[in-house]
Amino acid sequence: MRLSTLAYGAGLIAFATGPAFANESVFEATKNQQNWAMQQGDYANHRYSKLDQINTKNVGSLHTAWSFSTGVLRGHEGSPLVIGNMMYVHTPFPNIVFALDLDNNQKIVWKYTPKQDPSVIPVMCCDTVNRGVQYADGTIFLYQADTTLVALDAKTGKEKWKVVNGDPKKGETGTSAPLIVKDKLLWESPAPSSACADVSQPTTSPTASWLGEPGRQDPTPTC
Repeated sequence: MRLSTLAYGAGLIAFATGPAFANESVFEATKNQQNWAMQQGDYANHRYSKLDQINTKNVGSLHTAWSFSTGVLRGHEGSPLVIGNMMYVHTPFPNIVFALDLDNNQKIVWKYTPKQDPSVIPVMCCDTVNRGVQYADGTIFLYQADTTLVALDAKTGKEKWKVVNGDPKKGETGTSAPLIVKDKLLWESPAPSSACADVSQPTTSPTASWLGEPGRQDPTPTC
């Protein structure tokens, strides 16, 4: 069953509008209102869907059509992504990602379960939430609690690459939703720092560069 309803989600970074800053695959996906291709909804950060199947006249008649349990009993933040017939759902620690086929009774097409040391849990602030995944060019990007950034094949869930840019033993953890800008991926890593990586090579693990924090900013960032 396919519903023309999309949830709003928490995002990380508000960025300039328009295709000049957009990843082409994401920009095209956001044109289709049946998709929810990024946490912000679009590059203007509107978080608004123009779908009108639900409106002020029928909202009082809403009822549950189907539900899906992630099996993780902690706070959930961020929105699922919808790309075509696929919905990508993420969880708090241990940051599982599910791919559901909306045209086939929400069948689980794949499930990605990271291997993370549970010692990261007491280091995290404000529960073990994750603010969402990012899609681009057939890839799902996940930033894990242990500061590992992972690229997953959107069709199979297989790892393409992963890179680590923090250390939970130093109090560094990750909860942010990555943002794709052209072929650069940006994320908060960890607060109050930011990081970026060139992801133009889909199967090559990139080098993450620190941005914005005095004493930690790379003098020659890769992006």
